[in-house]
Amino acid sequence: MDIDIVLDSHLPQDRLTELGLLAERYGIRTIWNASYLDGRDPLTNMSELARRSSSIRVAPMALNAYEMHPFRIGMALLTLNEIAGGRAQTMLGGGGEVVMALGIPFEKRVRYVRECLEIVKGMCTNRPFSYEGELFSISGYDPQWVTAPPPFIYAGANRPQMLRMAAKSADGIFMSDLSPTLSKAAIDAVHDRMTEIDRNPTGFRFNNFMAWYVYDDPVEARHEAKRWIGFRALFREYMMSEFMSADDFAIILDHIPQIYAMAPKNESSVEGVPDRLLDLCVDKLTLTGGVNEIDRIIEHLLEFKALGVTEVCLELKNHQKHGIRLLGERVLPAIR
Repeated sequence: MDIDIVLDSHLPQDRLTELGLLAERYGIRTIWNASYLDGRDPLTNMSELARRSSSIRVAPMALNAYEMHPFRIGMALLTLNEIAGGRAQTMLGGGGEVVMALGIPFEKRVRYVRECLEIVKGMCTNRPFSYEGELFSISGYDPQWVTAPPPFIYAGANRPQMLRMAAKSADGIFMSDLSPTLSKAAIDAVHDRMTEIDRNPTGFRFNNFMAWYVYDDPVEARHEAKRWIGFRALFREYMMSEFMSADDFAIILDHIPQIYAMAPKNESSVEGVPDRLLDLCVDKLTLTGGVNEIDRIIEHLLEFKALGVTEVCLELKNHQKHGIRLLGERVLPAIR
């Protein structure tokens, strides 16, 4: 199993490049950079790392067809891939905070992701390329400058309909915050669908996105994990019901705005939400603890490896250099 990391899109390009080159030296597989409402453009921000690195993959996420036409996604991805010498990849999803901020309705989500996948993959692998869909079309795309190997394209998928679609159209599945039990169910569903459509699973990859708060100071680690817990899976009942009662989940849902507000306020508690619930969410939805707990965290990651997860994508908020070194020196040798 490999390790990818997510670096904050608020980081300036020079800092992002510095951390990416450090991660490359430690054997990290991929640097992901998210597309946030108030962040830097990930495609542009990763161009210097793409140019200066030699082995690490560069990956903007999560791009979607609600806010960016698939043609523009494909063109930008091919350009980044050229700069990186064929080491670009991306995850195409169904939209998030940017789509909500723009007031775009989440209509036909599975179709949006499917057509985006089909167009972007077609642009990257078939020339000349034409496509006529229900939502998007393109005619006669035939760039003469594309020579690098095509980028690897994941679909962001947790739920049954998206998993079935992605099993046919994507190069891999990018899951988010799934437990070992839910990861196994997703992987099994994809393999079952591949059998149905007679698709060879060789080379297909399964990535699980998780938050990493493993610091020298375990108190700081837990504070940061609780501060940012609203950005995990708190609104997904099918995930929360694995470890939380319906009554406790109702308390969480009643306080979602206040939980989100902890991050900008640098707080780790919410009036009306028992601390035990926030701690439970941290324990079940993140990788959090002191460095002295690294063996426990490695054992948890090995559970995912045994189920067929091919890489975990870990979001580093604070102490990024510390996290990269810890992953390279302690975690990677244990899980590969």
